[in-house]
Amino acid sequence: MRIAFIGSRGIPAKYGGNETFVEEISKRLMEKGFQIYVTSESNRFFEDGYNGIIRVHVPSIQGKSVTIPSVNDVIATTYLLLRHSKDIDVVYYVAPDGALSAIIAKLFKKKVVINPDGIEWKRLIKRSHYIPFYMIPLYLTTMVYMYLMEYLSCKLPEITIADSGGIKDHLERTHKVENVVYIAYGARELLPPKFSKKEEMEILDKFGLKPREYYLTVARIVAENNIHLEIEGFKKANSTKKLVIVGNFNKKDPYTKYLFKLKEDDENIILLNPIYDKEVLGVLRKNCFAYIHAYEVGGTNPSLLEQMLFKRPILAYDVPFNKEVLQEGGIYFKDAEDLANKMEMLERGGFDLRLIKKTQIRRIKRQYNWEKVAKEYERLFKFLIRRRQG
Repeated sequence: MRIAFIGSRGIPAKYGGNETFVEEISKRLMEKGFQIYVTSESNRFFEDGYNGIIRVHVPSIQGKSVTIPSVNDVIATTYLLLRHSKDIDVVYYVAPDGALSAIIAKLFKKKVVINPDGIEWKRLIKRSHYIPFYMIPLYLTTMVYMYLMEYLSCKLPEITIADSGGIKDHLERTHKVENVVYIAYGARELLPPKFSKKEEMEILDKFGLKPREYYLTVARIVAENNIHLEIEGFKKANSTKKLVIVGNFNKKDPYTKYLFKLKEDDENIILLNPIYDKEVLGVLRKNCFAYIHAYEVGGTNPSLLEQMLFKRPILAYDVPFNKEVLQEGGIYFKDAEDLANKMEMLERGGFDLRLIKKTQIRRIKRQYNWEKVAKEYERLFKFLIRRRQG
């Protein structure tokens, strides 16, 4: 039983959700008797081992073109299968960019699985509202390309993975396919605190914060994540607390410029660059008054799952993806005005926080559990291998 994962930057996970997924699933499948290959970005071709997993390092092209990840996947697929064609049963692509490479994998008679992630082309529609007029043709071209990748991600593989029921419904409805399988993403286990209470207070003080005196968001700073709604809602609310947003602010980016204009000189709105130390970020998550999750497009969001571990109230944008994850563990808002009202209600004690916390923990344990996710992938891969051998 031999599985290859292609399309992540590699393991151990240092970057984002795809890398975390590959590492968490790979190590669990290894324990179940699978042999695992993982391609990793590098500056040269070579192979090594990582905790029993075979890492295949492949040079990657760097740049901003939307086609570059697809080209990198083609290179990785070709190199991997030329060297290990007899050793691999199933090729799993972690993003829609792998759709073109799936053709190569099929020429090598491999079973193919693709996770097209979260409706990438719709993200671009939202972002186009904040770009200069001369960039619109580029965005339209990119949107068409991403739609094509999503379409091929449904038509070419034996199985297409959706990590949320909402994504599954979208793919089946939009592309008229029946090969979409829902398997959730997992949440990491919460480790014992690294810092003492005194050290936590020192970390908060460094950011000018006090426990339970701020709202928190950890997000990619892009239009479809609706950071502007958070700022607008916070400014409308009669709140004595602060709003802290941690993300990849790029002052050359049109949307970031818009956010700083919205913020103006409000000292209670704190915009922080990414915090890569998970333990420090955990201190901010643990001590916030409430968390705001305004994501509009996409499936199961790893940052939202991460926050649920800390059992703090979560104000979430009222879309099916968020309601599927949180259920009764969230407080939902429809726009900036509604967010302001919900903030004021929360500060007055207007919600059942015991029910919210109880629901969040139940959802994490029962649905977004890496052991459960790994068992579902084990069943899927064994099914595909039996079909290949039969």
